Amino acid sequence: MVKSPSFGGASEASARTPPQVVQPSPSLSTFFGDTAASHSLASDFFDSFTTSAFISVSNPGAGSPASASPPPLAVPGTEGRPEPVAMRGPQAAAPPASPEPFAHIQAVFAGSDDPFATALSMSEMDRRNDAWLPGEATRGVLRAVATQQRGAVFVDKENLTMPGLRFDNIQGDAVKDLMLRFLGEKAAAKRQVLNADSVEQSFVGLKQLISCRNWRAAVDLCGRLLTAHGQGYGKSGLLTSHTTDSLQLWFVRLALLVKLGLFQNAEMEFEPFGNLDQPDLYYEYYPHVYPGRRGSMVPFSMRILHAELQQYLGNPQESLDRLHKVKTVCSKILANLEQGLAEDGGMSSVTQEGRQASIRLWRSRLGRVMYSMANCLLLMKDYVLAVEAYHSVIKYYPEQEPQLLSGIGRISLQIGDIKTAEKYFQDVEKVTQKLDGLQGKIMVLMNSAFLHLGQNNFAEAHRFFTEILRMDPRNAVANNNAAVCLLYLGKLKDSLRQLEAMVQQDPRHYLHESVLFNLTTMYELESSRSMQKKQALLEAVAGKEGDSFNTQCLKLA
Repeated sequence: MVKSPSFGGASEASARTPPQVVQPSPSLSTFFGDTAASHSLASDFFDSFTTSAFISVSNPGAGSPASASPPPLAVPGTEGRPEPVAMRGPQAAAPPASPEPFAHIQAVFAGSDDPFATALSMSEMDRRNDAWLPGEATRGVLRAVATQQRGAVFVDKENLTMPGLRFDNIQGDAVKDLMLRFLGEKAAAKRQVLNADSVEQSFVGLKQLISCRNWRAAVDLCGRLLTAHGQGYGKSGLLTSHTTDSLQLWFVRLALLVKLGLFQNAEMEFEPFGNLDQPDLYYEYYPHVYPGRRGSMVPFSMRILHAELQQYLGNPQESLDRLHKVKTVCSKILANLEQGLAEDGGMSSVTQEGRQASIRLWRSRLGRVMYSMANCLLLMKDYVLAVEAYHSVIKYYPEQEPQLLSGIGRISLQIGDIKTAEKYFQDVEKVTQKLDGLQGKIMVLMNSAFLHLGQNNFAEAHRFFTEILRMDPRNAVANNNAAVCLLYLGKLKDSLRQLEAMVQQDPRHYLHESVLFNLTTMYELESSRSMQKKQALLEAVAGKEGDSFNTQCLKLA
């Protein structure tokens, strides 16, 4: 089974651990989650990239692209809620609504009869989301900029952010390459996916590529848009200006590189940003472009990504150190708000309603940092501290207690502690008894199924998975794992039929890499004709998936 990064090295509950149980990556899939569940953090990963139609100022020092200038993005007003280690099935995320073209500047006031009130509302949202506490040196530079009468404030070049693209493009299509190799040129010619040339050269086209899972093409389009901002290939180390949209573009590009597993590339392009605290990353550094606006241009999720990246490069302790620094700032901002002050510790004239909204936001962000720290500790196999960290997340997301307790129970199963897992699953059952609805019942049944899996009781586990499917026939996790149970019960044909029916029923929903890995493994066990069957799966994938699909699950190479 393809395990999440956090569980990859954990000792197993038994010698015969079921292969390929569908479960999300505790870190990145919380941002790029394949589910559109209401508690997913998918929206966090792109901040307002997929949610805002607000137009801000373009980079005045950059050249314009051939097409209309891309609409910049405002930082979002709400954060998602984490779903740390709860099992969930793959679903296609709905394409986000596109922002209005940049030419339609009146989009700032869309949806309101009172432009002044709308502008005030956006200002309040900006203040809440952009707030950050700069370091002492950066604060001194920003203070000097704010108090200058005439002339410029000179800042050492080494203290500025001068990013640039470090490689031209990474366009490629592994699916098409496999089709050329196994199916021939005629079949490969039928494979049509969007690329950076076939969409609008703007944020609209970028969101289109991402929603279609053409992430490699999206990386390249980000590069083109950054080049239009004067931060293209060969520009690293040269003076530049930053805007809200240029930082959003960098964030999306770096996030996609991490999602594609190109960690070294991401680290190279992250390097010029340092610790994300240089003065030119704050609005106060550009008083003529952003008059009166305060705070950091850096999306909060970019700070999380900057910290988490190190664990994928083999430096989990560095990730923890960076996350701790982010946690310290979040805690200080939250303490200021709870004492009746502004986020930066100054006097505040914010309404009580606005203050409560700010407190909710920063509690959510603090919980998000704790969640990342827990994942990092899990990757380091420090299970005791990881469980403590997950428990602390419950304080910030009490409504997610059943999911968090279920996740902790499953960690116990991963390390073979059946009794502790059973205790946590009993706690989940007590909590869900107070809740109405189908999801609580499914969660309890799912936990029972996994508990039996940990005890090698595949017949009972299959019974619980089947019960879940009676309640929710489209539950991919239960469907996949019911098939795995049949395999371990010696019913290979039945297991294959279940997985094949699942994929044929809704290819867009069930062509998930974990499901396909299980299916190809069973083909190898079942028949000498496995290669032909794998090639048929390749054709199905070619018609549904974008250029980011991981072809290793097809086991054709």
